[in-house]
Amino acid sequence: MRLRSWARLLVWPAVAAVYGASASPAVAQSLPRFLLPGLAAVGAVVILWSFVAALARLRRGVRADRLLALLLSAAALVFLVAMPITRLVRVLAGPPVGEPLVLARFDDWLGSEGFPRLSAHRGIDVVGRPGSDVLAAGDGRVVVARDSRDLCGLILVLVHDPHGYRTIYCHFAELAVRVGDDVRRGQRIGALGTTGQRAWPGYEHVHLELQKGPEKSGVEDPLLRMAGCFEPSTRHATDRLVLTYPVRC
Repeated sequence: MRLRSWARLLVWPAVAAVYGASASPAVAQSLPRFLLPGLAAVGAVVILWSFVAALARLRRGVRADRLLALLLSAAALVFLVAMPITRLVRVLAGPPVGEPLVLARFDDWLGSEGFPRLSAHRGIDVVGRPGSDVLAAGDGRVVVARDSRDLCGLILVLVHDPHGYRTIYCHFAELAVRVGDDVRRGQRIGALGTTGQRAWPGYEHVHLELQKGPEKSGVEDPLLRMAGCFEPSTRHATDRLVLTYPVRC
């Protein structure tokens, strides 16, 4: 079999391997920091080459196998190259004036790096520098502060009485509060990190999730209750839950 044929056969297993490694905390945390982004960049070049080659073969004559190869290459080009590039452009452009950059929003089917997700996003991913302060989005009481040993990594959960809501924060480098502590809006609750599903360099973030009621399925969009950045002098309504961003603006 010719080298090109072998290369085409290896494209999809390689893509699946990089995607699976990125989604696995155990694998991603054990690899060098720039390895997966580097492999993704190489994969993008290979996918682009595969698309151009498939297009050239189709121009020599339309056949079912050539058409299928073109369609597969086009789909990969859109989902694994074009969409991540648009997310990269957002990172390079920086946040809007006066607000932090939100990479992945609630119900988004793309992850922070722009690759397709297997399920809708349950919260928002707010960009911040590794080691910078993570702030409480509202007054609350710490009910969880531990290593979840899953996609969330170091996790912290605040209960916001009497509203019946919980905010969940993921990917800390370290936690600054303990279970049972009462915290105030804007208080430092930990340091931003990449535990759990490891963010790629430049995409480091706090995952903020808002849950209503006792069930984990009761998620809501935190941005609908977001009042902007934390300012010590600003007073917020107390008859409903109001949130501020979990990073400094």
